[in-house]
Amino acid sequence: MRNALIGITLALMLSTASADQIRVHSHRGETDFAPENTVESIKLAFDMGSLMIETDFWLTKDGQMVCMHGPYELNDVWGIKKSPENLTPEEIKNARLAKPEKYDKKYSDCRIPLIDDVFAIMPKDKRFELEVKGYGESFADKVEAARKKAGLDYWNIMVTSFEPSVIKDFKSKYPKYETALIVWLNPQKQSAEDIVALAKDAGASEVSIGNYRKIDRAFVKKILDAGIKVNVWQVENLDDLVYAAKIGALRVCSNHAYRLREDFKILKELDFK
Repeated sequence: MRNALIGITLALMLSTASADQIRVHSHRGETDFAPENTVESIKLAFDMGSLMIETDFWLTKDGQMVCMHGPYELNDVWGIKKSPENLTPEEIKNARLAKPEKYDKKYSDCRIPLIDDVFAIMPKDKRFELEVKGYGESFADKVEAARKKAGLDYWNIMVTSFEPSVIKDFKSKYPKYETALIVWLNPQKQSAEDIVALAKDAGASEVSIGNYRKIDRAFVKKILDAGIKVNVWQVENLDDLVYAAKIGALRVCSNHAYRLREDFKILKELDFK
């Protein structure tokens, strides 16, 4: 254990790709304490130290943009058995937590947030990773309208998607947004050059790589050398963090961001001999 902790410290110090720093941002807010993808969870993550938060958005058939990951989470968190794109305005307004007992009582009245609700609590000096889930013709326009309404800068919002075509279309409409291509890596079928080609064709300046334990520093360096930043997900513990640092990731996404940062703070204070 002692050697593992020392390794973490050294890896973070020696990570040249991240300019001797690595950022831990929150996945769907601070979900160890509050329901995922709610205003409360997102605000809590910012308050507890995250500089960036990843969330998910769907465009409903009625033209509302809801903060929600997918059908499973809609059922598990809110008790609604349907796809988020099929939510009606009434269901969004009347939804209540399916399992409020899982959380502190102060979160018992959480609601499904719309994009305006989320952007309204965004600190102007922090960032937001907006993952596109249910894309539609007016998706990009609605994001831009919400950004303007909240008084946010383009810098505050990074648009991400698993679909290169979504990023390409969004970027064609609003080129000032930074974008990132999300990749679940299949090392038998995808090379670093393949990922670079996909990102560049889409107009993405970053890639967020899942299954990152299958790649090494040389793989990441090829992407970085092509001018594409590299982030990885999900990083859930100190062992994951050291691996991300070793391969040169700039930023990591975690379901336990606060706990991970706190554990590392303790580590840095230890006197290793």
